[in-house]
Amino acid sequence: MEADAAPSRSIAAPLRAAWTAGRIALSRAARLALDVALPTLCVSCREPVDGEGVCASCWARLSFIERPYCPRLGIPFVYDPGPDMLSMEAIASPPAYQRARAAVRYDDVARTLVHALKYQDRTDLAPAMGRWMARAGG
Repeated sequence: MEADAAPSRSIAAPLRAAWTAGRIALSRAARLALDVALPTLCVSCREPVDGEGVCASCWARLSFIERPYCPRLGIPFVYDPGPDMLSMEAIASPPAYQRARAAVRYDDVARTLVHALKYQDRTDLAPAMGRWMARAGG
């Protein structure tokens, strides 16, 4: 009986490997066919893009918030007023929280990205947007 069991095991491993390779090849072929039939479009302007997310022109229109900004509200300053200088809004109406940050200004492209993530199930945008938020909060 042991002699009969050994050949089935030796056949099972190559069959499993062939099945896995076939599945991978079929998956790649299906993805290629889907990319040709339905190309990935920019979330904002709906132009075809390589990869995912936004095209180069929409990326250029994203306005990332950089220093100098209010340390309390995260509102960008036009000029650098010095370290730890609060914005007029933070002084006039101090918030209940210690610090707020945004990665980008909430303009047309940013609004489209946020709405796509929240309301259109574009979870593919989450990793990139999460990195932007982590960078802004750091």
